[in-house]
Amino acid sequence: MSISRAIAWLTSSVVLAVFAAPAMAAPPDLRLKVDVVELVAGKEVPGNPDLSLQHQGIEYLFATPTNMTTFEKDPARFEVADGGACGSMGPLAGIGYAGRYAVHEGRIYFFASDGCRANFLKDPARCIENAQPAPTGTPEQLQQGLAILDRVVQWAGGEKAIKEVSTYREHYAKTVKSGGKDWAVTKVVGARFPGHFAQKDAWNESWWSTISTPLGGCTTSASTYDMMAESRRLAFERWMARTPIVILKARFEPGFIAIADGEGTVNGLGVVFVKVGFDGATSRLTIDKASGRLMQLAFHGRDDTPFVGDSIRTYTTYDTINGVTLPTQWTTNFDGKEDEKLTVKLDGFEINPVLEPEVFNIAPDHP
Repeated sequence: MSISRAIAWLTSSVVLAVFAAPAMAAPPDLRLKVDVVELVAGKEVPGNPDLSLQHQGIEYLFATPTNMTTFEKDPARFEVADGGACGSMGPLAGIGYAGRYAVHEGRIYFFASDGCRANFLKDPARCIENAQPAPTGTPEQLQQGLAILDRVVQWAGGEKAIKEVSTYREHYAKTVKSGGKDWAVTKVVGARFPGHFAQKDAWNESWWSTISTPLGGCTTSASTYDMMAESRRLAFERWMARTPIVILKARFEPGFIAIADGEGTVNGLGVVFVKVGFDGATSRLTIDKASGRLMQLAFHGRDDTPFVGDSIRTYTTYDTINGVTLPTQWTTNFDGKEDEKLTVKLDGFEINPVLEPEVFNIAPDHP
């Protein structure tokens, strides 16, 4: 898929044609046949097909009316983690199979394969992604942290320029070798502030996309359309919260927290560190003390990696578009090792492009 075709997904009504594809693939088996209340308690008890309910795309069976009522009173306590996404590959991966599950610390996880289940059970902490607590500090650290972020805002173009960003788009294309084959990989990310995000990934002619809005989220491909469980949508929001323009915009939103986190040197330059937290994501930024330039972003999570770990993105190239300066290339150190496969070089970004409303349509019509 060419990058121009990928961008067209974010700029025209072709999205509607994709959503209206007549041949929709059958969804995975999302019918949990054992009583979820008993399963969380450590017992495998078959559910009764006459005692069932749907919750965020998953059908649950219960052994007794009492257990069904218990679930209805507090579904968050018993529901399958991540809306049924594969527990090994994370909340933004594909949906697992309801007949292949495991219980860890009172949460039920589905898996796409026996290998995924084995990987999870070997080291659950490397697979599980949760919302992160907001950074904390003294009132002085909070005041200093916001002051540091304001310096970054000035470096990036100033408060007026950042506040006037209403839409954003970035994209890149590269070739990836996998399984002895070259793959044309493209990614397009779009945002409409506040709170609307869309991302489309393609490997050769296969593509999939994720959309999040304040009203809900969905995932799509050429043949599928699925509403996202709220936990998966929030995971996508956390992913987007690692994007510099999203951080800069969040600086002026309620609930944003910045905590000064000391000083140091990076590549011979004096730097200051600040932890920022919003939308359940906490990141540690490295800022050039002299200029306010954003140099690094570090976080704990997945970074297009199969497992959760500690990622440090080091920004190496920047561009200025419509008065807004942002990184366009970065290298990644993941769990202490530089990974060339995680190097990203944007082909470009756009400030205030026209994004059709259909880009963020989470409830398209289907035949």
